[in-house]
Amino acid sequence: MVSIVRFISILALGGWGLFAPAGLAAEEPFEGLPEGQGREATYFNCTACHSIQQVTQQGMDREDWGDTLDRMVASNNMHPMQPWARTMVLNYLATHYGTDDEDWLGLPPGNGRDEVFYTCQACHSLKTVQQQGLSKDSWKETLVWMVEEQGMSEPEPDELKLILDYLSTYYGIN
Repeated sequence: MVSIVRFISILALGGWGLFAPAGLAAEEPFEGLPEGQGREATYFNCTACHSIQQVTQQGMDREDWGDTLDRMVASNNMHPMQPWARTMVLNYLATHYGTDDEDWLGLPPGNGRDEVFYTCQACHSLKTVQQQGLSKDSWKETLVWMVEEQGMSEPEPDELKLILDYLSTYYGIN
């Protein structure tokens, strides 16, 4: 008798998973946000207060995303992010949910934008560049590697400075 009760209990409890509604299955993590560096930081920081849909429908440039984060910290008691996390979140939001500036493919205005646009886009999607989040030294190391190992034309020193300043300002780690 005990073994029959045990068998029925195991079958009932174990079999529940076979008939559980689909909604109880593990949901897709990050609610459909595109993969990329900063996705997790963006998801967890933003969804602490907002639905992810509220965030993704904004379509702001990087500067406006930054102003929005500043306003949330100052006025809405949002806990300030570490500088590296803030950079990752801003890069991610500007890359995936920025304005559609057709002429510059999402590159924010700034000194060196032309040089970055024409130098980087010659071989890469600008989305790839925008997601890197490298320090100025790492950007320089990457460009040297591209010249030495990948056949990229070496930028003139003044052009290299503009490129490095731009990349580290908008797509770097502070």
